[in-house]
Amino acid sequence: MADGRLKAAGQALREVRKRAGFSGAELASRAGVTQPTVSRVENGRRVSTVDAVVKIIRALPFTQNEAERLAAEWRELYAATASEKRVDAGVSLVAGAGRKLLVSASEVRVFQDAMVPLLLQTPEYARARSGPSVPARDLGELLADEGRNFRFVVTESALRTWPGSGSFMAAQLAHLLAVVERPNVSLAVIPWGTGLPVLPPHGFTVCDQAGVLVETYTAEMTLTGTEHVSAYRDAFTQLEAVAVDGDVCRALVERVSSDIAKLMQ
Repeated sequence: MADGRLKAAGQALREVRKRAGFSGAELASRAGVTQPTVSRVENGRRVSTVDAVVKIIRALPFTQNEAERLAAEWRELYAATASEKRVDAGVSLVAGAGRKLLVSASEVRVFQDAMVPLLLQTPEYARARSGPSVPARDLGELLADEGRNFRFVVTESALRTWPGSGSFMAAQLAHLLAVVERPNVSLAVIPWGTGLPVLPPHGFTVCDQAGVLVETYTAEMTLTGTEHVSAYRDAFTQLEAVAVDGDVCRALVERVSSDIAKLMQ
């Protein structure tokens, strides 16, 4: 399997780094990538783009011919693993299948129209929304890995609705704006009054080309059929196209925060 070849190739790069006397942080600095990216590559895990791997190869003491050969091999490996990567076939309710997809994904697309996306929730928000049959998950640390890309699209109504008393919403929205300052995280908001090109009945998370996570009230469903993934990726693209981002998005979130603060007085 190509995944096994990725692990072997990553271990080979680690051995070269160690023989050269570089730490992971030093190699990251020389290559112009983050240390977590170096770690993921050496452990045989995919990063957002194979170009990051090529930068690492060029920062190691290979000859030009060796570097070009290795770069070509890694490009082939990435092409192979993109098509092989699957958790289940079709539809699954197996516990942990969705988390496995999410943890291994290099590019994550999230749409939410009912609440703040799971990966952006503060502990206070998560505790307020989690019923006894919906365990809280601490996955926010995934955002710190700049070897991954995260794209979030939420509706304005999702930001204006909260679980419990809502006393934590000022901190929640401030946290949201802080997180999206990361270079690997983007946020777009669909304002009130916007006509939607598609109308999904629920939020969803698309992990690479591998699968889609759909969270229900009591369970998490994992969809890995090609037709499912393609449909959800297309839906996300259409929803993202009608959302606002950048400074307009920030101003909208700040306005929501101000409105909620007035309600809480």
